[in-house]
Amino acid sequence: MKEIVIWPVYIDREKSRKEGRRIPQSLGVKNPKLENIYKTLKKMGYSAEIVRNKCYPRIHWELCGYIKVKVENSTSKSELLKEICKNYLR
Repeated sequence: MKEIVIWPVYIDREKSRKEGRRIPQSLGVKNPKLENIYKTLKKMGYSAEIVRNKCYPRIHWELCGYIKVKVENSTSKSELLKEICKNYLR
């Protein structure tokens, strides 16, 4: 098992790649919320933990928090992000 860190900006369709988006804009979610990402991961069967009061390094003046997810070693971060977007709870 390994841990992957997921910042909301990774799946935000309103952000550019330069600002930190990691997936194609067409798959992105508009204004993703930490709690909704967490609920989506739980629904998908992953073990996740919310870490609040942390700043994404490229937006260091804004507190947004992140999620730590335990996944199998064979799972890639980009695969996981795409699955989150497909199953995102709105």
